[in-house]
Amino acid sequence: MTPLPGSWTFDLLNADLHVDHVYQGGRKGNASDDPLPHLMSVSNQAGFRYTGSREAPKMAVLTSTLKEQDWPDALDRETGIFTYFGDNRKPGRELHDTKRFGNVILRDMFDHMHRGDRKRGPSGVRVRKSGQRVLARR
Repeated sequence: MTPLPGSWTFDLLNADLHVDHVYQGGRKGNASDDPLPHLMSVSNQAGFRYTGSREAPKMAVLTSTLKEQDWPDALDRETGIFTYFGDNRKPGRELHDTKRFGNVILRDMFDHMHRGDRKRGPSGVRVRKSGQRVLARR
């Protein structure tokens, strides 16, 4: 199923992922409402999600509301550069010491790219999260 531009889709298991499309999750009021596990086969309720193992992720999905004033993630739509402040928001804790290992996965992705070993790094996707909706971005 391919959603039309700007449309909502409820058949997330069969939906294609398109940049600038909004994908609607459920309306039960619990974690199962999150559209990303259905759309991309990743875990729910975390800013940084992945498929595969932490040591060898196949795909990494970064979510952001873009509303955290102390961690102002931002997307430059002209260049496609996304400025991300990480998933460690506790002062005094080491940068890579997080429950979901998001900063470790991100660091390793960049290490693989800079060594010219892109096959070892996962594909990356960024989405903007708003309640039970996500907006796919590149």
